[in-house]
Amino acid sequence: MLGDMIWKKLSRQGGFLIPESMLDVRDQCESQHLKPSPKTSLDKMKKIVLDDFDAQIGIWGSVERAPGTESEIYDLAIRCVDFSARPQPKVIYESKVRTRSASEIPHVYVKQMLDALYGRKPGAPPAPDLIAEKNWKNGANLVVGDFQRGAGGVPKGWAPRAGQQREPLGGLVRWTPETGTPGNKVIRFTLDRRVAENEGVMYYSDYFPVEEGAKYRFQCRWRSSGPDVKIFVKCYDAVSESSQRREVYRNQQNLKGPRNTWNTQTEDFTPKHTKYTPRWGRVMLYAYLAPGVVEFDDVMVKQLLPASPGKQAKTRRHSSESPVTVEEMEANKRRGRKVKETNKE
Repeated sequence: MLGDMIWKKLSRQGGFLIPESMLDVRDQCESQHLKPSPKTSLDKMKKIVLDDFDAQIGIWGSVERAPGTESEIYDLAIRCVDFSARPQPKVIYESKVRTRSASEIPHVYVKQMLDALYGRKPGAPPAPDLIAEKNWKNGANLVVGDFQRGAGGVPKGWAPRAGQQREPLGGLVRWTPETGTPGNKVIRFTLDRRVAENEGVMYYSDYFPVEEGAKYRFQCRWRSSGPDVKIFVKCYDAVSESSQRREVYRNQQNLKGPRNTWNTQTEDFTPKHTKYTPRWGRVMLYAYLAPGVVEFDDVMVKQLLPASPGKQAKTRRHSSESPVTVEEMEANKRRGRKVKETNKE
């Protein structure tokens, strides 16, 4: 439970490339017969972190009910060490205490460890990742999102049809000069009450390549006279050997901002799936709920950080909540069929 808690906090706060889930960490430890504990030497942990996980920083320890107690009193040990430091590993945080309550663990000691890991004053937000911000500034945009180029009423890099009925552009969705700024082109949705209160309006970009486990950032400018606005970044894998693509990851963004003025939406996301491999992405612009006009401009998707080069081969599961792998389920099915066949005989 403590490992899952720390993993979730790292996942939300960002700044580090971490395993896809704690199940992957446990599988690797089990397959390699690794049993880290507070008594494990730094030399042995260095080998585990650098060689077995191809990582740099290790967080490990233990939490056990204090002997002779029945209340929420625990003996807690946490160590956080950077094994890439030279000439010696750098101990980022170390604590060995007896807590007075279970709530102290996340609110005091895990918080202290994360503050030390991020190099911040207690309670302060994580410092910006300088590499990620440099890539955001200088990296290539994976979508054609300025809407300045196109032909036949269709912007370059975007679909020729829009809406639930896949209507040609020019009706619900139009590629058009911005009102008051004719030199700048935008995507404009025009929703009447029937459409707004039912299916709404959607519009897709073309596909672009994505890397599973990499960190990306989406950004766009938008304004609405009344409709609610959402952004979806959907990612896909190939279906078997066919050319069809299956949606395996979705990032949903609910846009908030004042009406009738340009707002900027920015959100980071990391495509991943326990069973499939996200390979392509595309942006879906969407508006609904109330009639009116929505405009979009300057859509960007850039890779901030690549996936970890030392990422272990994925142990495929149907969901992150399931401890049973796809291979184990298939083996169970084979055994079940074999039993049935034997019973028939």
